[in-house]
Parts: sequence; C-alpha cells; structure tokens
Amino acid sequence: MQFFEQLIGTQIGLVIAFIGVAAIVVLSGIRLSVYGDALGDRTGLGSGLVGLIFLAAVTSLPELVVSLTSIIQNQGADIPKGANLATGNMLGSNVFNLLILALMALLFPRHFRPQEMQNKHTASAIYGLIMLGLFSIAFATKNISGMVVPILGCSWPVLALPIAYIIMIRREHRQLEDENEEHLPSESSVARMPATRFYTTLGLLCACIIGGGILLSILGGRMSLPASEGGFNMEASLIGTIFLAISTSLPELVISFSSIRLGFLDMSVGNVLGSNMFNLLIIFCADVALRGSGMLSSASSRNWTSIVLILVLTLLAGALLRSRRPRESITVASVMILLYIAAMSFFA
Repeated sequence: MQFFEQLIGTQIGLVIAFIGVAAIVVLSGIRLSVYGDALGDRTGLGSGLVGLIFLAAVTSLPELVVSLTSIIQNQGADIPKGANLATGNMLGSNVFNLLILALMALLFPRHFRPQEMQNKHTASAIYGLIMLGLFSIAFATKNISGMVVPILGCSWPVLALPIAYIIMIRREHRQLEDENEEHLPSESSVARMPATRFYTTLGLLCACIIGGGILLSILGGRMSLPASEGGFNMEASLIGTIFLAISTSLPELVISFSSIRLGFLDMSVGNVLGSNMFNLLIIFCADVALRGSGMLSSASSRNWTSIVLILVLTLLAGALLRSRRPRESITVASVMILLYIAAMSFFA
C-alpha cells in the first residue's frame, strides 16, 4: 500500500497506475463478454436481453462506484468537485457509450448488419431519451426550493429516474420474450461449467470491475491536484467527462467489440443502450448519498453540453441501427465521431 501511495505521488506514476487499473477493467470486461453469452444459454434469455439488463448493469458498476466514491470523498466544502466528477462521469460515459456504436460500424462492417437484427432496439433508444428528459428536468430545476423528497433527500425529478427505469425494463423484458429471440448455443466450455464455479467466477469478475472503479475514482481525483502534489491541475468536470468516463466505459467497449466479433450484434447494442439507461440511475444514488445537500445544484452548467450531445447522438444512433446499406452506416457513424471530437474540444 505504501508503494502504491508513493507511485501515485508523481505524475508519471499516476499515469502508470491509471493505465494499469484500466487494463484490469478491460481484461475483466473481456471475460464478462464470454460469461454473458454463456448466461444467455443457461437462462434461455438470449443475447439481446442479457446485454440490455445483465451486462448493462454489470459494466455500469464502475460508473456507479466512481460517482458514489467521488461524492463521499468530497463532501462538505468540496461538494462542487464531487458533484462535477459524478455528473461528468455519468454523462461522459453515456456519450462515449454511444460512440461505441459508431466505432462498431466503422471497425466491423462485415458484422455490423442492423438490418438482420430481429430487435432494432428502437424502444431501448426511446426509453433512454425519456430518462435523459427526466434528468434534464431535474438539472433545470436544481435550484428551485421545496423539491426535496423527505427521508431520501433527493429531488422529485431525480426520484422519477429509478421509477421510470423499472417500468421501462419490465416493458422491454416482455417485448423481447414475446419475440422469442433465437439464441445460438455457445461453443465455449463456459456454458457447460458447473453452476457453482460459473457463478463464483462471474461474481469475482464483477468484484474486479467494482474494485477497478474505486481505484479509478481515486486516481481521477488526484489528477485535479496541483502539479506540486503530483497531479495535473485539471478541472473536475474535465476529469469526469473525459478520463473517468472513458476508463469506466472500457468494459462496454470491450464487451461490445467481443460480442460483435462473435456474431452477437443484439448483445452489443443492448449492452450500450442498456448501460446508458442504467447510468442515469447513478444520479439518483449519488443524490441520495449526499443526504439533502443537492448534488445537481453544485454541478457545473457546462454539463448541458453533454446532455445535448447525448440527445443528438442517441437520435443518430437510432438512424444508424435502422440503416440498410454499409454506406449509410459509415456516413452516420462518421458524423457521430466528428460530433464527439468537436464536443470534447469544448471541455479541453
């Protein structure tokens, strides 16, 4: 532990530690893609539903842990810093997740054939926009008094996020079950692994992702320190939106790329869109963790850029998933990437 503290006390050591922890998250995500496919075989849910619910929740655990840790570590006078880290991490992760769809279309044109998907995930995209709308209302009314929910301490619009999520996931679950999605059996021995060993390994992989998320939060927070203390003197909103968001989105990236190469495009798309829905629950958890201090009221107004970007990218993602020809997919994907680059230059 003392060696680790000395390592992250310098800028070079901080970067090395950041890359090392991110690598752990990536490797855990690779294994989760295999276990997610096996879970679809074991439960009969199919790849689309496993990606939308299970993998989306698991790969969003780093975002949840990072945001909660940022809030808890920066209470009191440092609430604005924690609020910006938590909010920027969540919104930045959603932006990067949508970029994953564009990268899949450009890097895997042979496998990215949305016209062959049984489920176009249109409902998932719409549900994501509805939850984004609820969050926008909460963010716009953050300074209005009398909006706090008793006991929980969060605002009423924030409370609507978990309620909407439960309703939408139940509807999506029923819809996917009614479609009787055909799931190809996995050739991996993981699907035939004894139940105890299978679920124990699955739990350990989840623990690695959670632990990696906690460490990434600590390292990300140190990046905002002055250079004399081994940091980079960066703004909390910049760290949350770029560094923490991309690092904690690595599981989604790795799982999506691994899944599409295995031929499970449904699972890839479901993982991305499901993660974006789950990520919005982070605001509810973080706001409750502050016990009435009002997380969103301390968050920077620069986060509106990410909100608008998520809206535009989600609409473009819907067009991408309904494209019928490779040329259409490449065009829409290129526009999404250019928008992302332009938006990140605003934060830089």
